[in-house]
Amino acid sequence: MDFSRKLSVALLIAAAILGLASHAEGQVLFSKLPKSLVVTATLPDGKPIGVVKTGEDSILVKWAVNTSAQIPASKVKTKLCFAVESQLLRGWRATKDDLKKDKTCLYNIATQDYTTAGGEVTYMLAKSIPGAKYFVRAYAVNADGVQVATGQSSPNKVANTFTVIPISGRHASIDIAVGVLSVFSVGSLFGFFILERIYLKRKKGV
Repeated sequence: MDFSRKLSVALLIAAAILGLASHAEGQVLFSKLPKSLVVTATLPDGKPIGVVKTGEDSILVKWAVNTSAQIPASKVKTKLCFAVESQLLRGWRATKDDLKKDKTCLYNIATQDYTTAGGEVTYMLAKSIPGAKYFVRAYAVNADGVQVATGQSSPNKVANTFTVIPISGRHASIDIAVGVLSVFSVGSLFGFFILERIYLKRKKGV
């Protein structure tokens, strides 16, 4: 009986150790990633970004490698990330060191082949992006999709950020049509009121 108990305990300990090892192996901490990428975000003409609108404006994202050390990467993923100001009191945007739990960068910009020459992409801001302050982050990932290096356009998520304003999604033609219908409705109501007054006067005169 004692031997069986000892064996069971040993198996449980071994399973726990294997589980911890597996968890540690799959965990990627942002603080441990080498900052091997230089990332910039500007307007397409190269000017700094101040305020941009979803569905209308584009941004130019560039990334480059700032180290001579070899990076075991196959792709570079660029993402739109919330600035500190737009994370306050919003747990669903919270920053976590464990990248599997991190909610800082929720919107994909592009996935490109990794090259030491760097890359760039012009990105039209999707209408689904909420209004907030943002910066751009890039991750170099290996063939398994695991992050191996990073870089971002704002060193502290405060400086070099920009404001995104969401559009209503309504076109000017829709607003015009709504205005015309409103005028027509008011006119119809006013006309009905006049006809009713005329009818009542005639009825009294009979």
